[in-house]
Amino acid sequence: MKRFLIGASLAGMLAATPALADGKIYVQLPDLSGITGTEAEEFLHQVVLANIVSSNCVGYEVSEEDWSLLTDSADILSHQMGLTTDEYVETYETPAFNALDEAGTCEIEGPNVEPILQRLVELGGSRDPLPDQEAAYIEWRALQDYWDAGGTGMPPSAGSTGKSKTK
Repeated sequence: MKRFLIGASLAGMLAATPALADGKIYVQLPDLSGITGTEAEEFLHQVVLANIVSSNCVGYEVSEEDWSLLTDSADILSHQMGLTTDEYVETYETPAFNALDEAGTCEIEGPNVEPILQRLVELGGSRDPLPDQEAAYIEWRALQDYWDAGGTGMPPSAGSTGKSKTK
């Protein structure tokens, strides 16, 4: 009987806990609208490489919030540049993964993760979760829908208030 009560209590607590549809954590995203052309290409390369290195190199791991800031900033930059998924993968993701096969990549690129995160914060991003995760999820889905409909960058109404998800 005692096990039943504990199980029922746990089930009740879990049912009462709000859960987001995608189980993600959202952070404030930076305003990347001023980064264009060659600067955008170079920064996207740095952001993607920082994500791959921080996800695969011991000693350079980042929090879920930092991961979110990196991946969703890369999403914004790639859409701002008008890249297709194939172009993004071929031009940015594949070379970043290939870099992991090269000796010394973690030691060389790992120390660059923190400065890239700092730059994203300087551009208005945050490494802290947003207080209203449900509203952030809805805003993120709206941004995804905008991109799916062919929009690039951030929708005119979003400005620098874009939210982000994490792994």
